[in-house]
Amino acid sequence: MTRGKIALVLAVLWTLLISTSCLLPASSFKAFSFDTIISIDKLVHFTLYSVFFVLWSLALGLKKKRQLFILMAVTITFGVLIEILQATMSLGRSYELDDIIANTIGSVLGLVMLPFIRRMMPLLKKYLPFLNKVY
Repeated sequence: MTRGKIALVLAVLWTLLISTSCLLPASSFKAFSFDTIISIDKLVHFTLYSVFFVLWSLALGLKKKRQLFILMAVTITFGVLIEILQATMSLGRSYELDDIIANTIGSVLGLVMLPFIRRMMPLLKKYLPFLNKVY
């Protein structure tokens, strides 16, 4: 498998992880409370969408600003669609504007971190050789 195909497979798998974990019935998750300024749920959304953006941009080899902003629009739309599906499907889940905001901030962070990740890739490949097969 070529590097591009492996990166694409990882991006698709990450998309499936987001889709399935966000569309599982609420009863699948244990009750959890975390008394902080930012709840653990928002940190999860933030992280999922940061990685989502980075994986897809690397898998598709996007470098131009226009391409990256189109991907940003797609990731934000995907997050909104997931929230709408949670509201409309009988999963015990609910639509939360805060989740959309966390998804969007995560995607923006992915965009901001992308140049750094690309610069660090040679160093990461040196210490994590399996990345040579991915990117």
